[in-house]
Amino acid sequence: MPALFRGPLSRFESNELIGRKSDHAPCLDIWPKQVFDEEVQRRIGNLDPFSRDYQKRARRLVAHVYPLQPDTESRLVLPRELIEQAGLDGEIVFTGQVKFFQIWNAARWREAEAEDAEEDAA
Repeated sequence: MPALFRGPLSRFESNELIGRKSDHAPCLDIWPKQVFDEEVQRRIGNLDPFSRDYQKRARRLVAHVYPLQPDTESRLVLPRELIEQAGLDGEIVFTGQVKFFQIWNAARWREAEAEDAEEDAA
């Protein structure tokens, strides 16, 4: 993990992270576990846990998450399934997203940035 991302993560009591495939882009979302848990609670905390809506939302949010923990060198070992889902081969890019960060295949990141620039120009 780049030093730029390690600093903000150090303010949490634990260095546990949650990894999941992004719902909106071909990349991985990596959350501090505490922030992820708070976000899940915010989204489903007031729902009846026996309701269909709760089950559907909970499944979408947490069914395919992976607990991660950086090693002593701040490296993350990602599960093969996440690597394959995000197409992480070769060069990768870390990008901040305020509450979490993303890991992208560098070529896909450049494509997404180009698409965003085209949309902004239109």
